[in-house]
Amino acid sequence: MAGLNHSASEYFQALKLLLPPGPAWQFDDGCYFVKLLELASREFARIDADIEALIREADPRTASVTLTDWFDEWGVPDECLKSYSDASLEDYRNVLVTKYATQGYTFSELVKLIGKTLGYSEVSIDNFKIFRVTSRVNERVYSPKWSNWFMTITVNKINERKFLTTSRVSARLAQWGDVLFECMVRSLAPCHTDIIFQYGGADE
Repeated sequence: MAGLNHSASEYFQALKLLLPPGPAWQFDDGCYFVKLLELASREFARIDADIEALIREADPRTASVTLTDWFDEWGVPDECLKSYSDASLEDYRNVLVTKYATQGYTFSELVKLIGKTLGYSEVSIDNFKIFRVTSRVNERVYSPKWSNWFMTITVNKINERKFLTTSRVSARLAQWGDVLFECMVRSLAPCHTDIIFQYGGADE
């Protein structure tokens, strides 16, 4: 009986097989000792279920009963979620999982992981190149201060959200971009930088 998730009837059969052989241990189904075995079997099955639930609750991706405890421990909702009026429970979980899984990562790694968590298949970060005497004639003239700016590109996802019949009265007729994604990235960016976000590929 290796593993978990065994039923009470499976435990009952196992307990009966553990009894010593002989006529002294052959009981009627309605006797007290058999009822005692059934009670123990139900308890073993309950412990099995609790252990499986504990394994699920130990992972923020699958936790349900302890999810609010996870939120409290990791500071969710943070300022980004508080300012995002359309945040759902899954948004809360995505932010939690991102915080939990990105300890010790560099900024560029964090941006890509955040993007992946929020449903982006490809996120790239580019620095603006300073125009120099060796630059090509058709290159843009960026001054040295532009070298501290990052451009985050989310490829092939414009993120357009249109007004629906289920939308709030105060909602805009159409919105572009990703408020939650941008807030999370800006909260992790170096303090001396600014970020320009671009959505969608060149063909969109």
